[in-house]
Amino acid sequence: MRLARVLSVVAIFLLATSVVAASPRRVSVQGTARVMTIENAASCDISTTPSATLLLPYFEVELGKRVNDAANTIFTIINTSSNAQISRVTIWTDYGYPAAWFNIFMKPYDVQAISLWDVISLGRLPKTSNSGSTATNPHFIVTESCASAGGDLSPDMLASLQSMLTTGVRSAQETTCHVGGAHAMAVGYVTVDVVNSCANISPLDIAYYSQIILFDNVLTGDYERINPDANVGNYAGGNPLVHIKAVPEGGAAGSGSTSLPYTFYDRFTPTGGRKIDRRQPLPSAFAARFIQGGTGKFQTDYAIWREAAAPASSACSTNNVSSMPISSIVRFDESENPMVGGATQASTTGGSIGLAALPSTAAPPTASSVFPPLSSEGVAGWMFLNLDNRGAGVSVQGNNAYSSARPSQNYVIIHMRAEGRYGVDYDATSLANGCTPNGGAEVMQVPQPQTKKAVK
Repeated sequence: MRLARVLSVVAIFLLATSVVAASPRRVSVQGTARVMTIENAASCDISTTPSATLLLPYFEVELGKRVNDAANTIFTIINTSSNAQISRVTIWTDYGYPAAWFNIFMKPYDVQAISLWDVISLGRLPKTSNSGSTATNPHFIVTESCASAGGDLSPDMLASLQSMLTTGVRSAQETTCHVGGAHAMAVGYVTVDVVNSCANISPLDIAYYSQIILFDNVLTGDYERINPDANVGNYAGGNPLVHIKAVPEGGAAGSGSTSLPYTFYDRFTPTGGRKIDRRQPLPSAFAARFIQGGTGKFQTDYAIWREAAAPASSACSTNNVSSMPISSIVRFDESENPMVGGATQASTTGGSIGLAALPSTAAPPTASSVFPPLSSEGVAGWMFLNLDNRGAGVSVQGNNAYSSARPSQNYVIIHMRAEGRYGVDYDATSLANGCTPNGGAEVMQVPQPQTKKAVK
């Protein structure tokens, strides 16, 4: 009798499981419902699985020093498939302008490590070739230009790349046209796309998305940050790259369709061609842990990537993304005390508190004025981050006549270090996904600060 009862319970459980797997279920995130499915081709959730695009949200490279003494960022690309693949690497400024791009021919199960110090300091691009390779891919359209992919940048190209990533101008003759911010180190972000050829077409050209980009989810990768300077860091950290799948997967460039509300490269595609990249959109709302101070002298930075407005033919059009607003930030200490900063937050002296703003990529420390101040109750807690730029990055530009009402895309990685020798990087928790209406970031009802009760 007991065995029969157990078998009956197991049968009911298996039946219930099959029903859940066969149909989507709705869950509530920040008061907004979203559909979750187990099918990879219908998921908007970002996961570390083979993908069609990889994103390095933020990098720093220290120029003027030897590689052993300089801050550096290294990332790795892996081809997990039995077919040859071509990866397009694009280096973007912190205003979201493509400063340089190059192709890497990858044999089946190939791996390619790239030191951004080598690229930006020396101008040395990874050298790859399809010569002597019998590996093929049915989606390749031409591979002749892959015979000598990579190599060294010319002195003029290297000087321009360094200038864009450090001073924000393309050359000493274009001092009024800023494509990036000014910083002591070279700063920006990197994307890696699977493509069908070694064509040198610009990522600002719509033909890149309609004719060159592919949709096979085959790439994976990671990054490592190194800062050997004992005066400012002496730490290292690493994390998987952000893996962005094509939904649905597979197919030639420009083919197929997707039910995604918008896509990762949506800002680069004109009316009528929207969503042709078919890549998952990124979310807007995150929960991020911090430790700031204490006996270990903890420091926490948030590496924040943000969707900027699509640059037009003139690079100077990127000036409007130098300081994009943030919708809301709430800092909670470990006693649940909220500290609020935001444009709608009332000031004690009347008016409102100005809201912090950031460019397309940055890594501000949690002790900076970008974030609400730390309460007096402790040195640790978490932050609610609604990074939607209120339409500043998705407004109508030229042929990009899509609605500015949708939330902008963002990503957050937590950099944490202590005692000048320990470091760790990890993803902040996304509170929704890119398909959630309003980015899943509804107005947060902030509770009243709590006071600790005296221990008797």
